[in-house]
Order: sequence, then structure tokens, then C-alpha cells
Amino acid sequence: MANVYRVQEKHEIAMDLYKKSLEINKKNLGEDHSSVANTYNNMGLVFEAQGNYEEAMKLYKKSLEIYKKNLGEDHSSVATTYNNMALVFEAQDNHEEAMKLYKKSLEIDKKNLGEDHSSV
Repeated sequence: MANVYRVQEKHEIAMDLYKKSLEINKKNLGEDHSSVANTYNNMGLVFEAQGNYEEAMKLYKKSLEIYKKNLGEDHSSVATTYNNMALVFEAQDNHEEAMKLYKKSLEIDKKNLGEDHSSV
């Protein structure tokens, strides 16, 4: 439900639901579970949409750390998180850092999907 509210730009409702989800996931699955990382990532998307880039980046970094630990450096969730972080840098006119992360994301996608995939 939180994702629907996020897409509808009902950020406060979405964030409340994400916080509840985070609490439940941490309690039942542990701090380092990929579901916790997913929730951090989604919360980051809300902050990014609100223009709160500092908070978005904090959550993306938490998400990235958990994904790398559990899923490995070359997982698609790692690529997606790098891409989300790049979008934040781009919104802040830090094109150099954005480009570094876009390239990391692209390399992971190439490894997983192949050079000729439409997403690459």
C-alpha cells in the first residue's frame, strides 16, 4: 500500500506505512534482511521526491550496505540503488558523482542482463 501512496505523491501516508513495515521487518527478519533494505530504499524514494536529498542518500546508503552484504556486489538491487543515488547527485547538480554511480549501475546490469538487453 505504501508504494501506491508514494506514487500518488501522498508522501506522509506512504512514509507512515514504510515506518511500520520497517519496524515489523526488523523485528521479524533482523536488521540486515533484504526486506529491510527494500523499505529503506522506498523511504529514500519518498525523501527524494520531497527534495530532501540528504535523508534520501542516508537511506540509500543503508539499503546499499544491506544489499551488498546479503545479495552480493552484482545483484540488480545494488544496481538499482546506485541508480537512485545517482539521481540524487544529479538533482544536486553533482554530475561527476552521478555519472560514476550511473556507470556502476550500468556495469552490473550488463553483467546480469547482457549488452543487448533493452534495459541496458
